[in-house]
Amino acid sequence: FPFLGSVVYFFAEYLPEMRHSTVARKSARVVKSIVDPNRELREARLSFDRTPTVDNRSRLAEALLARGDYAEAIEEFQACASGPYAKDVKFRRGLARAQLLAGRHADAAATLETLLADSPRDAGGDAALWLAQALTQVDETRALVAFDHAMHVHNSTETQAAYGIFLASLGRDAQARPLLEGVLHNARVGTASSRELNRQSIDQARAALKVVESRG
Repeated sequence: FPFLGSVVYFFAEYLPEMRHSTVARKSARVVKSIVDPNRELREARLSFDRTPTVDNRSRLAEALLARGDYAEAIEEFQACASGPYAKDVKFRRGLARAQLLAGRHADAAATLETLLADSPRDAGGDAALWLAQALTQVDETRALVAFDHAMHVHNSTETQAAYGIFLASLGRDAQARPLLEGVLHNARVGTASSRELNRQSIDQARAALKVVESRG
């Protein structure tokens, strides 16, 4: 705790200009989350109790999601995405994320399919990936179609890794291998920041490729 206090003091007093940088802001948030992990949820709940607007409810839902309180986060996002805000992209994206993290894959797929049908441009390419990931636990055939679409609209490291891993889980090694190898190749030739950003997907792709290679 003395060390953490020193770090907080360092950011607050000695580097005021650095506090405006992206790295510093992220570092400061990490320190605050360690020192007081319940602060954002506590403040979000207080703000909503004081002023129960849809924006404050959304902030509360995000704080609950970050804390891992998925069931309550789903309830709050559902309340946000109702009435005059039933078509709001932000709130429905939040609801889908909460449903996915809670393991409610069929509900997430339904939310995302409606969102992508209503607002394909505004939903974001990652929503197509989330749909594919949700469908892996619902319908294999639909998941394959959804992954093909996600590769077209959101051909990211995360999408390539997720698709390759899913194909490997189906035993489709010939299709999975080039995707997984592509993820690792891009990691080798990419920037350090890109590797750090995609660390989880890269590690998962590497593990899946080992399984594929072990099967010959």
